[in-house]
Amino acid sequence: MPFFNEHWGMGAGFGGFGLIFMLLGVVVMALVVFAILRLLTGSNRPGPTDREDRRALSILEKRFANGEIDEAEYNERRRILEGRDRS
Repeated sequence: MPFFNEHWGMGAGFGGFGLIFMLLGVVVMALVVFAILRLLTGSNRPGPTDREDRRALSILEKRFANGEIDEAEYNERRRILEGRDRS
């Protein structure tokens, strides 16, 4: 049985491609884990975060309170800011 003694080890059945396929499998698994984590954390949302939304509304309220904008402009801008989450 010289076949087993001469070709025993990593990549014996695939030539030098055994290691390449193994590394490719590790990369694919890492990409799958990354995609799952990204979906679960919601970090794929390209829009502003909740903190940015609250900050924008706070600035808008201060401008309205200071008299920099009138009620119509305040209501329009607030509607736009609050509508960003739904789009």
